[in-house]
Amino acid sequence: MFFKVGLRTIKTSISILICLGLYLLIRLIPTLGTISRDGITMELNGVLIANTLYNPFFAAIATAYSVAPDKKRSISQAKTRCVASLIGGFVGILLLLIVTFIARETLHLNGGEWTWPNLFDETNTTIDFIVPYILVAIFSIVVVRVGILVKQPNAIFVAILTFLSITVNPTTKIVRTYGELLFGTDYAGTFIFGLNRILSTIIGVLIALGVNLFSIPYKNKNKNLLFCMGIEGILQNETDTIKGFMNYQLNHMAHIGANCTLFTTRTPTTFMHLLNDVEIRHPIICSSGAALYDAKKLKYLYKEEIPLEVEKKLDEYLKNMNVTPFKNYIVDDVLYIYVKNIDNTGERLYYESKKNAPYCTVSTSHEPEQDVLYYLLVERIDIANKIVEEITNGELKDDVIVQVYDYFDNSIIVPELKYIKLYSKKVLELNCLKEYAKANNFNTVGLTTNKLSNHLLRNCDYSVTVRSNLCDSEAVDIVLESSSYDSIFKQMKKMYYDKKYKQESQVIKDE
Repeated sequence: MFFKVGLRTIKTSISILICLGLYLLIRLIPTLGTISRDGITMELNGVLIANTLYNPFFAAIATAYSVAPDKKRSISQAKTRCVASLIGGFVGILLLLIVTFIARETLHLNGGEWTWPNLFDETNTTIDFIVPYILVAIFSIVVVRVGILVKQPNAIFVAILTFLSITVNPTTKIVRTYGELLFGTDYAGTFIFGLNRILSTIIGVLIALGVNLFSIPYKNKNKNLLFCMGIEGILQNETDTIKGFMNYQLNHMAHIGANCTLFTTRTPTTFMHLLNDVEIRHPIICSSGAALYDAKKLKYLYKEEIPLEVEKKLDEYLKNMNVTPFKNYIVDDVLYIYVKNIDNTGERLYYESKKNAPYCTVSTSHEPEQDVLYYLLVERIDIANKIVEEITNGELKDDVIVQVYDYFDNSIIVPELKYIKLYSKKVLELNCLKEYAKANNFNTVGLTTNKLSNHLLRNCDYSVTVRSNLCDSEAVDIVLESSSYDSIFKQMKKMYYDKKYKQESQVIKDE
């Protein structure tokens, strides 16, 4: 929409206003004294200073070009454009001084009174501009080459802009009147004029940097909240990444200082690539809560393993079912996958996909002598249903939880096969999250749209889900009518800034 104004647009407007306002403020400086030379007297005041050293037009141009969408880019652009102003400004001053000196002292043009032609000086003819403009074109090559030599190719545009502002349209009054009055020579006036353009550009860049770095102070930020977002259901296969709207929103939450992490059934093997473009500052709750993984230090901070006595019962049960499991261990902060035999095509494909995968290793020969983190099975749907039924209702029901997933082969669902994961029942208590929150004095907020992550809702201090995922209204604090992640992020921001983020259970309809 035409009337939709973004933050960058507002920052640009504010920066321009400051550039223009600064000129007015300088003009308000009272008279500091007088300057007299050759019978001419002039007051040294704000008007003289403003007209001599600062041009709001060039400052405003520089500031509008320098407003950036984020702080990091703002600082980088400010450095580049300040260097650019110095390059273009000093090359422009050098050209004016050299040509003026040659025209007067060597060629004695106009009786030694020759000045660089001005666009608005009616005494200058077309012929007066020819040689200076040819030299401007030649010296623009110097500006470009200097920018390349100092390894600042991104500075070349602003350098050329500053160079042209000095050479194409010099102000006669600054060069001659102020130069002669203040220093007794218009050579000094040429330098003052160039300094005017350099300072104006740099001031404009610094104003844009200041506006970019300024953060609007909010009255309240709930930095004691740790937002735990379940990502199941967002990504359909192992190669998918968090991108687009969700990527932007997660990074925005980090930018405003909110504490966020991810909750996933995945292991580092299949979630680390998700973090390439997403800023997550806290450990990832992975393997459905069986582990807590520090993605920066590549270290497991917590493991909820299957006790040895339960492992023996599971091994016996699966042996009787003629099912070979992939047993997943954590050995030296690496996911170690052991499988005794490969019994079907699905298992073969899974084995091949993990054989050279990062953050894990696969073995068919050596089983670690330690507790298992979880079992993974790849079986036909009829066998999968039988396993779910017998474990859920059998003697292992108090020791093991079962999760079933669609099986993918090259991103295509294979309906006759299923993934089955078997975890310790204690995973449902999410002790990894509780211990981390306690150690860091966090109140936890669970947000999910998928039933595989619903135990996250039951174990967080506050829970947010969508109507389509609702399974137990009494266990959920906030139910969103909309299933869009836009609604979830709006709720996250609301809780982050709200002084009363804890309210009675409520249903929030679409806005």
